[in-house]
Amino acid sequence: MVVIMPLIFSGCAKHIVDTTISIYGTVFDSETLLPLEGATITVSPGGKRKVSDTNGYFEFVDLQNRSQYTILVQKPGYESALNYITPVAGDEVELTFILKKL
Repeated sequence: MVVIMPLIFSGCAKHIVDTTISIYGTVFDSETLLPLEGATITVSPGGKRKVSDTNGYFEFVDLQNRSQYTILVQKPGYESALNYITPVAGDEVELTFILKKL
């Protein structure tokens, strides 16, 4: 005879709360609408930087949740773009930037 006893763990598990956010997106050229490689994306506060890849893609993961972030996108020969976001912990924010040539 096999006896199966359920195991019940009450109060042992800690509640895990995601206190970080992720910001990702793509940078495009306004004339061709093609992805822009090599754009520098800076997130403040914190000053973290990424460079867009061959698909214009960038990603910041596990950023500490703040009340507001400023995202600055720069590429030589193009106008800069600026965006402000107010995320909530656990958010994954997708952004699209379209840069205009100077």
